[in-house]
Amino acid sequence: MRSEPVKKISLFVCFNHAHMGGAMTSLINFLNALDTDRYEVDVMFYENDTETRYGIKEQIHILPQGKQHQKLGFANIIKKACNPMYLAAFAKDRYYKKVKHNKEKAVQIMSRQGYKYSRKIDKSYDVAVAYDIGWCMNYVMNRVKAERKILWQHLEMEKAGMDFKLDRKCYENVDALAFVSRECMDGYLLSHPEHVSKSYFIPNLLSAEFVRKRGEAEVKLPFGDTEEYLKLITVARIKFRHKGFDRAVEAFSKLKRDGLLSNVKWLIVGDGSDLDELKARIGAVGLEDVIYPIGARKNPIPYLKKCDVFFLPSRYEGKPMAVTEAFIMGLVPVVTEYASAREQIRHGVDGLVFQNDDNALYEGLKKLFKNPAILEDLKKNVAATDYGNESEIAAFDDMAGRLLEK
Repeated sequence: MRSEPVKKISLFVCFNHAHMGGAMTSLINFLNALDTDRYEVDVMFYENDTETRYGIKEQIHILPQGKQHQKLGFANIIKKACNPMYLAAFAKDRYYKKVKHNKEKAVQIMSRQGYKYSRKIDKSYDVAVAYDIGWCMNYVMNRVKAERKILWQHLEMEKAGMDFKLDRKCYENVDALAFVSRECMDGYLLSHPEHVSKSYFIPNLLSAEFVRKRGEAEVKLPFGDTEEYLKLITVARIKFRHKGFDRAVEAFSKLKRDGLLSNVKWLIVGDGSDLDELKARIGAVGLEDVIYPIGARKNPIPYLKKCDVFFLPSRYEGKPMAVTEAFIMGLVPVVTEYASAREQIRHGVDGLVFQNDDNALYEGLKKLFKNPAILEDLKKNVAATDYGNESEIAAFDDMAGRLLEK
C-alpha cells in the first residue's frame, strides 16, 4: 500500500531590499539551508533586481517585488496626497530626518504606511516570516494571510534609535520572535518579559563553503599586497552613529602622532550617508596613505582573504554576519564590545574585544600596533575552528513545528 506524500509546509519569507549586507547574507544562507522537501517557499523583497537570484537556490520561488509605484508617478502622488494619514506620517518623517537627524525612526514611521501601497498577495500560507523589521514586518503582519507569523530580530531597537512604541502592536500580535543573538534576546526580555514564551534564539546561518566560494575571485588592494603591512579591513555601511568610523579615524589620528602607523593600512569597503564626511575627516588628519575607503563592492569577500584583521569599531550591533565571514576567511576580528561580541568572539583566543568607548578603542589599537605578533596565535586558533553553522536550521524547523502544533 502506497503512503500518501507528506504535505509540504507553505512558507512565505519577506525582506526589505536586496542589497549588500549582513542581514541579506543571513537571509540567503537561511533560505539555502531550508529543506525544500519539507517546505514550499516563496520569497518577496520590497525591491530587488528581478533578473538576479543573489545566490538563492533554484528551489526557492522569488515573487515579484512588493513595491509597485513609481515614486514620482502622478497616480502615486495623487493617491498619497489624498490620504491624511499618509500626509501626517510624511510630515513626521521629515521632522525626524531633518530636525532630529534620526533616520531610523523616520523609516519606522513611513513603513507603517508603505505596506498599504504594496503588492497584494492572495495566497495563504502555513508560516510567514518577516526577516527584518520596517516595511517587511508591517507587510507580513497586515497584508499576508498565514496561520502563524514570525518576526526576526537582528539588532537592538533602542540602541539603533528606534521607538518600540511605534511597532508595539506587531510585537504583541506576532506568534514568535526569533533573535539572532542570546544577548539581544535577553536584553529585549528584560523590558518585555511578557514575550518570553514566544521568543526563540536562532543564530544567523552561514555556510563556510558559500563564503569561501564567494572569496575565490581575484581583487587588488589599493596599497598593494606586500606582506610588510598589518592590513585591517572593515566591511560595513558608512554610518558614524552606528559603525563608529568617526571615532576610529580619531583614534588613528592619535596613533599617527604616536608614530605607530608606518606599517598599518586600513581598507574600508562600503557605502553610506557618511562616506563623503569620512573621506573629509581622513584628509583633514592626513591619513590618506593609511585609510582607504573604496566604496561598496557587490562581493567584498575576496578583499578579506588579502587582509589580517577584521576591524569593527561599532557603537552597537546585533550579531554581525561580517564577523563570521571574516572568521571563515581566516581573519582575526578586532571589535568594540557590542551586545553579542563575546558570543561571537573568544577574547584573546580567536579575536580581540575592546570596551565600547573612544579611549578603550585607542588604547586597544595602540597595544595591537605596538605588538602585532599577538595576532599569530589568534590566527592559528581561527584556522583550527569551523565557523560554518548551516546545520542549525534545525532550530527553525523546531520553532515552526511547535507553532503549527498550537
